Amino acid sequence: MKPSAAAREADRGTRTAPESRKMRQQETTMQRRSVLYIEDNSDNRALVRRLLEDRGYRVLEATDGLSGIRKAIEEHPDLILMDINIPGLDGYEATTKLKGTPGLQDVPIVALTGNTTHGDRERTLTAGCDGYISKPIDVETFPAAIEEFFAGKREQLDQKVEEFYFKEYREKLVSRLEEQIRALEAKNLLLEEQRRQLEVANRKLREAQEEMENTYVAVMQSLQRALEAKHPYTAGHSERVLQYATMVGEKLDLTPEEIVILQRGAALHDIGKLVIDLSSINKPDRLTEEEWEEMRRHPEVGHAILCPLTFLREPARIVRHHHERLDGTGFPDGLKGEEIDTLTHIVIVCDAFDAMTSCRPYQPNRTPEQAFEELRRNCGTQFRPDIVETFIEEMTRPGNEARVAYIRNIGKIG
Repeated sequence: MKPSAAAREADRGTRTAPESRKMRQQETTMQRRSVLYIEDNSDNRALVRRLLEDRGYRVLEATDGLSGIRKAIEEHPDLILMDINIPGLDGYEATTKLKGTPGLQDVPIVALTGNTTHGDRERTLTAGCDGYISKPIDVETFPAAIEEFFAGKREQLDQKVEEFYFKEYREKLVSRLEEQIRALEAKNLLLEEQRRQLEVANRKLREAQEEMENTYVAVMQSLQRALEAKHPYTAGHSERVLQYATMVGEKLDLTPEEIVILQRGAALHDIGKLVIDLSSINKPDRLTEEEWEEMRRHPEVGHAILCPLTFLREPARIVRHHHERLDGTGFPDGLKGEEIDTLTHIVIVCDAFDAMTSCRPYQPNRTPEQAFEELRRNCGTQFRPDIVETFIEEMTRPGNEARVAYIRNIGKIG
């Protein structure tokens, strides 16, 4: 009858001093040794860990073939214990892979498995294992068996036996490879179908998002048109600025995304006038200082209206800065030079041109030629010269007369 664990512990306490010193020396030696145990059963891992750590070994663990291979490459253990029936790559395949991995070819691999039928030992050795220990584990003999492999023990097969099982193993690997290829193809088909469905869903989402954005912008444009229509002097102003800006943006080869931002900024540049007092807009005289200060608020108010909407944050920048000047004397932020982006510079020029060529209560409208002259006269102070020249070039380009005439007549009161 085997002594109980308690009896064995009691026996340890009765060892002589030389025996204790010898045991400590062995344990010190073993502390330099690491064992990687690849096993998916937690109870088996716990038992092996206890048996080996009690004798000074450092125990590493992995629960499947792939993670075991990664752990071996990272840690370079002194010995590997391999369960055969593990998830993914089984113990045979993991052993073969490890034996072909640089730096791990000489690490002994011992099969620790419940496969105990005829031929199981031979199959493990054929796959590359250096030894075979069957389960259930004998707690009395197991540590000594491990130490034998550290001491150099390697199990081998007769050549003819090995050739027989190698042929079987080769056929098994080919069969497993074909099975994995079929599984991979099935997964690829599934992923392709999921990708297609995701693309359809994303397209519908983008379309719905674009429809929502365009609807929101259209509503605000309608409100702005309604506001402008109440004042003959501003009727069609924002629509004309939009058309002028689009013409210039196309000439400058802006990207489609930039064109959309430019168009929305131009169409909504005066949206802030919806919520400020415009009672003085039809005055025949120039505005008082108080009235002018109220009017100057509309870029900031428009920016505040648009900014909470993520898809209008870029256009909102144009709305806020369309009264800035190149020399820094504009409002509301006093930006100058390169602080003002190109899209905003385009709207600044187009807005100024339409204001000059439209009737105002306090001043007559100018001809296009007079407005071109005024734009050029203020290049470098109010306007960016290259934007002005591009605008004038497009307005006067032969063959562009119909488009320009259409733009200039939008919203005009007969």
